[in-house]
Amino acid sequence: MEKSQLPQPSAAGTRKRLPFVQRVLFSLVFSVLFFLPNSRVVWEQAQVLMRGAPSGSAIKWTTCGDVFECGRLEVPLDYFNASKGTASISLARIPAANTSSRLGSIFFNPGGPGGSGVNFVYRTGKSLAALLDGRYDIVSWDPRGVNGTTPRGACFPSQTEQTLFTHHTGLEVGNLSDPIDRNVFEREMRAVDARDATVARVCELNPEASVAVQHMDTATVVRDLVRIADTIQGPGTPINYWGFSYGTLLGNYFVNMFPTRVGRVIVDGNLDPVTWATARFAEWTPGSLRDSQKAHNQFMVDCAKVGPERCALASNSSTAESITKTVDGILKQLYDRPLPVPGAKHADVLTSSHMRQLLFAGTYKPSLWPGIAKILADVARGDGAAALELIDSTVELDESKQAETSLSSSATICSDAPPIPEGIDNLGELTDAVVRMYEDGLTLFASRILVGCHNWRLRAPKRFTGPFNHTLSNTILVIGNTADPVTPLANAMRVNKLLQDSSRLIIQDSSGHCSLAAASLCTANAIRGYFLNGTLPENGLFCPVSEETFPTNGDSASVSTWLTAEERTEENVRVLDVVRDIGRTWRKSGYPYGV
Repeated sequence: MEKSQLPQPSAAGTRKRLPFVQRVLFSLVFSVLFFLPNSRVVWEQAQVLMRGAPSGSAIKWTTCGDVFECGRLEVPLDYFNASKGTASISLARIPAANTSSRLGSIFFNPGGPGGSGVNFVYRTGKSLAALLDGRYDIVSWDPRGVNGTTPRGACFPSQTEQTLFTHHTGLEVGNLSDPIDRNVFEREMRAVDARDATVARVCELNPEASVAVQHMDTATVVRDLVRIADTIQGPGTPINYWGFSYGTLLGNYFVNMFPTRVGRVIVDGNLDPVTWATARFAEWTPGSLRDSQKAHNQFMVDCAKVGPERCALASNSSTAESITKTVDGILKQLYDRPLPVPGAKHADVLTSSHMRQLLFAGTYKPSLWPGIAKILADVARGDGAAALELIDSTVELDESKQAETSLSSSATICSDAPPIPEGIDNLGELTDAVVRMYEDGLTLFASRILVGCHNWRLRAPKRFTGPFNHTLSNTILVIGNTADPVTPLANAMRVNKLLQDSSRLIIQDSSGHCSLAAASLCTANAIRGYFLNGTLPENGLFCPVSEETFPTNGDSASVSTWLTAEERTEENVRVLDVVRDIGRTWRKSGYPYGV
């Protein structure tokens, strides 16, 4: 029997300007696919200014445009071996505007590993300052090996070479219970593993990167944070911190390595620090993705609920089940017969891997769902141009541009993880882990690169393995979403349980990665109360989400429409508008997976 197929496009294809939501998708897609950050975008704007920032044992802040300041701090390359020399940490901040009631500094990490803190401040700093009434200095830094911090973990000679290497490396996933599809998938996994080994060897052969990757472990970055805080605000002072995704791991390491230095700390979108430090990547990855299908399924539910006027994939008679069947059918048809796309910016072929990447990206931020629904509807009609232009990376033939530091993020994961015992088939473990995820209903697995720590021989000399249950000098906030695709609520609950009376848990009832994925007035007010007044919410505070997933007026909708008449005060509208803006810009900061 002939397999069903998507309608084939005309030779001319269709080229239109992408709506705002789809343009936002473009900046999101690569940043959420398993450790492939894109942190160069804003960094290039500040890079020239940063070159002039002197490095030393003190920070000399330099004006870097508008309200921003940038600087450098010299720290030991290896905190346990002074003979190895120094690293130069790049920093950025926005000084508190409300100087009469200034509360100090808050240090931020946007996620990763591999996310640029400097980039994050440039993108989101003004909105974060507004959320906190201008009473804090907004401070962040590029972690070891990342962007402006030296030595850099950029392994490829140029960004052109790196983009060419990662071009079209997604996994195709068919019916893994079918022996033929399983065999195809195993061959693909071997190819992906070979690419991971290639990256590891390229890093080893690069004189600067080979040094950087041996000092990119999380514990070293925590020691940098403490050194930065000591330099800015004085030795021994409490450290305020807000970390997202991988930044929660950094936060959990910090509060347990330096429990007497804890100021006001929020960890938002939590990784499980115990499994990160004690289990292999193949062992903890399935657990981290346990809620991804839940987030994806909510897309179908909400699409059916709002109907065709607000969701392009729906009809008047659609149900969540019928939309799920449509999406699954698109994936199967693309797997069986990829779609020619002659009308894309760069003519190419749309595959099921492309669409899985796009759908997985959508689980990170529900505000992108209208755009994803439109793209799916286009693909169902045989038009893959918009999808391909979002997913397919553009190769800039300019070998003068420095490579991004993203691919070296595996060095962080592998340095933090336990050594792989002799006789363990790590690739076999990874393959089995993916199959288990698929069998458990996690059908969106869309990795372009897996982390095979058996390939990474250069690692940090020391690891921090806990314990992660210290009594802290100040109570911290732990935030988790009910349907976070990569840092499930169970992780936040475990951190809360480990820290007991030293933490309070906030549960945000939303899909998406971290609380900023969907604006919640309840969560925002809890965060403001904590940072501005030290107010602690009740443990287990359950916060509804305010933001609509398929808004009536699209992306331009006023946040006031999300509020009840009683809630619709000028201050609440201002706060919610700021949170929405942070959520939009945060995901462009360029960090991966979530994590």
